[in-house]
Amino acid sequence: MSGIDNINQMGFSNVQSLEKLKMRVTFAQLEAFFWAVQFGSARRAAEHLHIAQPTISLRLKELRDSLGAVLLERTAQGLRPSEAGRALLPRARAIMAEMQQIHGHGLEGEAAGQVRVGLAEGFAVTCLPPLLDALLRDHPALQPEWVISTSIQLESLLIRNAIDIAVLLNPFGDERLYLRPLGEQPTSWVAPASWGITGPVRPQDLWARPIITNAAPAAMHRQIMGWFASVGIEPTRLNFCSSVAVTAELVAGGIGAGLLPVPMAKRHVAEGTMVLLTSEPPVENGKLFVSYRSGSEDPKARAVAQTIAKVLHAIDYLAR
Repeated sequence: MSGIDNINQMGFSNVQSLEKLKMRVTFAQLEAFFWAVQFGSARRAAEHLHIAQPTISLRLKELRDSLGAVLLERTAQGLRPSEAGRALLPRARAIMAEMQQIHGHGLEGEAAGQVRVGLAEGFAVTCLPPLLDALLRDHPALQPEWVISTSIQLESLLIRNAIDIAVLLNPFGDERLYLRPLGEQPTSWVAPASWGITGPVRPQDLWARPIITNAAPAAMHRQIMGWFASVGIEPTRLNFCSSVAVTAELVAGGIGAGLLPVPMAKRHVAEGTMVLLTSEPPVENGKLFVSYRSGSEDPKARAVAQTIAKVLHAIDYLAR
């Protein structure tokens, strides 16, 4: 059954016949709808497709008239799918993915050109050097541009199409993004070696001590607050730092405790400035995902995603 055939199963009330639907619904209309939803804007969808905005608006109107249902609603945050639009979106996404795959199979040669890659900072500190080395070796024609930030900022950049692919830690998720799980990033409480603390530590042991963390709603902050909340208390001396790497330096310098990826902390532990702490309750490991915009994965993004998975296995990065 084709994607257009599938649309007929959605129950739009005034679709009179399959033949009529096939004549009136076109791929161009579905494409306009899909990208208007992804960007929340007809103008940005038009820019992405390199066509005039009136053309996008006309295609959206034709699709609405063909299906006899309002598909998009205008909100303060931009265009959002209506109830009927949300029912149509998975069908449109499947058709877009199929066309993308057809297009991808028609390409020859290696992945080449610029690709914008976002990495969560705690992940990047350990994984960027071997990842860059692997990409240079496996895909020499690829030109990666690296963006290192918090996962929540990277999610926003993906939604705005400012980057092409990202590795995210504990993402919020969005209907416009595809998330492919990579595995768990081993995570632990760490404290300055000068404190002389040994584990296991409980929330009651750390609540009154200085804690270094990203600000809400970053993944690190959510993990820390969730750990304390598990016994019904809150930390009283939070100190906010936007950089995970600088947070590690502050912990090593004796300023406060923190929650870090274990591979990132190992250098400081080896230097004797930081200790890994077992905890009760245990800290949940971070969940890592590779993410890109739904329906927009291209050969360059696929090459990056495959290399990321290969590198994580090669350096034994993920928790078992």
